[in-house]
Amino acid sequence: MNWRLILSGTQSFAWTLAVFAAIVLAVALFAVLRKYEARLVSPAVGRTLLCLRILVLFLLLITLLQPVLTKTWDEDRRARLVIGFDVSESMETADRHAAPAEMLRWAQALGMLGNDATAGLLDEWISAYDSGQQPDWGNGDADLGNIRHRHVEGVFSELGAMSRTEFVRRLLLSKPNDLLPKLKEQLETDLQVFGTDQQRVAGEQLQELLDSDRKELRPGGTDAIGLLANSIAQQDGRQVQGIVLFTDGRQTVTADTATEAARLKSMGVPVYCVPIGSALSPRDLSIASVQVPQSVFLNDNAQVQATIAASGFAGDDVTVSLLKDGDAVDQKTVTVAADSFDVEFAIPTEQAGNHEYTIATDIRRGEIREDNNSRDFTMAVVDSKAKVLLVEGDARWEFRYLMSALERDKRIELSTILFRQPFLQLLNRPFLDNQLPEAVELKQKLSDTDMLIVGDVNPTDLPETFWQAVEQAVADESLTLMVLPGRRFMPHSYQSATLQRLLPVSDAKQQLAERIRRTLPDELPTEFRLQPTAQASDLTLFDFSDPNSNENQTTLATLPGHPWAYVGIPKPVASVWAAVDIEGMNLDARDMATVVHQYYGFGQVVWSGIDSTWRWRRRAGDRWHHQFWGQVVRWAARNKSAAGNDQVRMTLSDVIIDESEGVDISVRWNPNVAAQLQDALIEVTVESLDDAPASPNAEASASQRPRTLQLSPMPSTPERYHGRLAELEAGSYRVKLKVSNARFKLDESIESELVVQRRLSTELANISCNRDFLQQLATATGGRMLEPWQLQELPDLLRPDDMPANVVQEKTLWDHWSILLLFFALLMTEWVIRKLNGLP
Repeated sequence: MNWRLILSGTQSFAWTLAVFAAIVLAVALFAVLRKYEARLVSPAVGRTLLCLRILVLFLLLITLLQPVLTKTWDEDRRARLVIGFDVSESMETADRHAAPAEMLRWAQALGMLGNDATAGLLDEWISAYDSGQQPDWGNGDADLGNIRHRHVEGVFSELGAMSRTEFVRRLLLSKPNDLLPKLKEQLETDLQVFGTDQQRVAGEQLQELLDSDRKELRPGGTDAIGLLANSIAQQDGRQVQGIVLFTDGRQTVTADTATEAARLKSMGVPVYCVPIGSALSPRDLSIASVQVPQSVFLNDNAQVQATIAASGFAGDDVTVSLLKDGDAVDQKTVTVAADSFDVEFAIPTEQAGNHEYTIATDIRRGEIREDNNSRDFTMAVVDSKAKVLLVEGDARWEFRYLMSALERDKRIELSTILFRQPFLQLLNRPFLDNQLPEAVELKQKLSDTDMLIVGDVNPTDLPETFWQAVEQAVADESLTLMVLPGRRFMPHSYQSATLQRLLPVSDAKQQLAERIRRTLPDELPTEFRLQPTAQASDLTLFDFSDPNSNENQTTLATLPGHPWAYVGIPKPVASVWAAVDIEGMNLDARDMATVVHQYYGFGQVVWSGIDSTWRWRRRAGDRWHHQFWGQVVRWAARNKSAAGNDQVRMTLSDVIIDESEGVDISVRWNPNVAAQLQDALIEVTVESLDDAPASPNAEASASQRPRTLQLSPMPSTPERYHGRLAELEAGSYRVKLKVSNARFKLDESIESELVVQRRLSTELANISCNRDFLQQLATATGGRMLEPWQLQELPDLLRPDDMPANVVQEKTLWDHWSILLLFFALLMTEWVIRKLNGLP
């Protein structure tokens, strides 16, 4: 242990020089003062005053030089070894297709065959199998050979039925290996099991965890890279000596493997990968992915596309079926030419409602797994289209592309009013409507409309009566109003009080990107980019991702930019969904709010302060522009179709989800009723619509028992309540609103149907062991790939030395409270002595 006194203030030469100059000047002034006071007081009093002043100067000097007392010592810390155990769904595979030589090595690794004395004999058998020959089981003794052969075949049969998970458990815990206890003797060992998520587990608790359903780990995916990142990100991450991974190498979660491997290598943390599974590709058919729209309209053309993984079936004919209620709707036979192929089916849409289908392949002889040959999915057929009313002043570019996109969407019924358009008097009327309907007709039109889009319209074309009709439709009929402001009129030319109430922003102003940052020569033009906020993180409107692609996903920020934006200050009850920013500037999102939303009665209003979403078509055609507006319209239509009455509306964020997802439940009360909700309990009950227990005495499963979820009021809007349902098993459910302790009763039952599908996991799409991935990971981190029969080398590869850590403890002296107390005590004493002796 070492002690040191460090004057941290002396690190600056100029500061140190200034401090000593000030002290010298003060001493000189004290000397002059001492000569003056010698004529007025006795020598004893003079010396006392001088000593007190010197002590004050000394304390001041200490404070200004900032002394710090440091204590350093070495603290021994044991190195830490992380063992990662993959318990994902693919690890439940039994590798009965493995080569005999592999099985012999596995049996040797598990201690199921032989011992140290017979290791040479096992090596001879393995060599014989590797060379394509049958081993000489008895070395010329036929009876002995038969006994040994039958014993080996029995071991092969046991290994062929053993899951990869059980194989790893025996490697770690079973005798004669006792690998985990041996490693614990050398290093502090941290055993972690992982699927999509990770969890620490003690060795004695491992079997209990393996026997459970492991839902908390989400075994439908594998994230080995996430385990590596979390291991070194923890507080004791610097102590990690190495990481051992027992896995089949199926990394199904998107991750930056190269970056994480480089980080581990720079920290000196090697990864030792133990491949679990045969080196031979299995013979297996599986449904790798299913692409199908969640909802289509009645009599629409609907297609389902399935990708079939067909490992080991090259040249074979495979039949794929589309089933409904167990009956074949369609079948296709494909001759396999590669490891996978796509197949498409047309789905009947003549009947409205939720329809459950199954994509399945026939189960072929020799398949390693039979539980991945089928996938279920649900598709909703709705009998109405989303109705949109588009109102615009002139045919600006945004209007032209938006109208074209909505017209070509078969699930949208578009009505358009364009006030100014070319009219050559060749026809009786313009091609598009150029004036508003009469008041009664307008009111009915707005009542039937799901979404109203108002662009840059002259105020003379939209009188106050129009906005009053819109306000009533929004508040009472759940209409969604989207305002697309423009440079000429909207909203700065309007004096309508009704419009100002509807808008979710105030103090709106136009912004040009060039005025904020000028474009330099040879640079691309300065543009605004939309940046979604945290409040929009779960919105489907801005979702441009492709779940079946591992490439860099498109987001709002990566789409082509905008030279102009109309930003505003969001009202207190509004939510900012997106703000514009310029690359490298980090503009304040509250000052640059561009897409702003607010609920208004039963409806909602959206301010979209850009007029150039058509720019998203650059080099992409209709893809992003059409997808965005299609998602906006369907989102608005879902609000219109919410279950409810004049008192309340209940909306589910989705009516078809999979097991890994949750569903948000929003309840909006009529403002006239909201005042009567004080002390009320707002809940939803979730009841299964699937078959009840076979007999009255039979116990219902967890999914069949009703669940209750209490909804919470939103702080800024007390008439809105919200809750989130999660962890529902696959099946059909009824979600019903329940109100207790309120001053009124619901006029009718408010309920909605929810369908939960089984998650389409990619975990079982390919169940072969990915040795190439594991070899690359091990090499990149400075580790090795060790086969299960090479694990006896692992203790020698790890460095079990303790890792001394240099601990430094600092104590600042200059800012201690006692210094301040002593400083004022000396000054007070000096002042009292001067006053008692008649000095000024």
